[in-house]
Amino acid sequence: MPEGLVLWGVKSIYHILDNSTNKEYKCLIKGKIIDTDFSIKGRRETNPIVAGDKVVFEVIDNESGLILERKKRFNEFKRLKSSGRIVQTLFANVDYLIVIDSIEHPPLRPYFIDRCLFTANYMGINAFIVFNKIDLLNSNNENFYNKYSEIYKNLGYTVIETSIFDNTGIERLKSVMKGKISSFQGRSGVGKSSLVKVLDPKFDDIKIGEINKKYDRGVHTTTFARIYPLEFNAMVIDTPGVRELSIFIDKPEDVENYFKDFDAYRSECRFSGCQHINEPGCRVLEALEKNEIDPVRYESYLRIRETVNKFDDSVI
Repeated sequence: MPEGLVLWGVKSIYHILDNSTNKEYKCLIKGKIIDTDFSIKGRRETNPIVAGDKVVFEVIDNESGLILERKKRFNEFKRLKSSGRIVQTLFANVDYLIVIDSIEHPPLRPYFIDRCLFTANYMGINAFIVFNKIDLLNSNNENFYNKYSEIYKNLGYTVIETSIFDNTGIERLKSVMKGKISSFQGRSGVGKSSLVKVLDPKFDDIKIGEINKKYDRGVHTTTFARIYPLEFNAMVIDTPGVRELSIFIDKPEDVENYFKDFDAYRSECRFSGCQHINEPGCRVLEALEKNEIDPVRYESYLRIRETVNKFDDSVI
């Protein structure tokens, strides 16, 4: 049986790229139910097949087929919906998560970046950051931008600055993405689809969103995750823009294990399993007081922990 890559799917119809022939087929799931390794008590999975999945399928005719099996994923990017009861996988099997945010319109939002980076770390996905619309950097926002750009670099993240108007950073972005499958993740309006068009102009049919002037945030244009094969031997998954990312992790006590800011300090805390909130002898809190850990990053930690705790309480 042939094997293929899921490019995208809508209403249970999946577009599969055959690995051997590079031909695309429209496929349904044979029997409408497919075996997966999903087994989380109290939660259900909303989409068993996503962009990036590797599948076994049978060819029905020149254009269509049936999916028989989903191959084991080596990573996946999930979020929670419906008060934590539903698990939604956005995409799977990627080499990079590229977290995109904009300098302005909508304004830079570190809290959202932090949630994406945390989730990537938890899911075992390599991540880096693209700051788009760098042409909008000015005297009013440059101090804020420079501060957080430096914080992320010091945490070990690659940072790339881009602009679609003068092609700033586009060649560097291409060089990182070449030969890989990457996913763009960011809020609506930060320029994900615009970047895809600049990376490969043949995708000129991608809808570009406008900015809601009242709230200075993007309007959703991409409605489902889709893989675009690019002309420079790369693939990118463009995902729907999201305004809030509900963290997929079961226990709030585990959040601190995936916060890179704490790596240099947690082993020096007085108590094992320290949550770095109000415990005596906490080396992380000491570092926070000395500004060795950024207060906004620490606030991100508390917010993520609070989100996980809320969802944990809602699951039966």
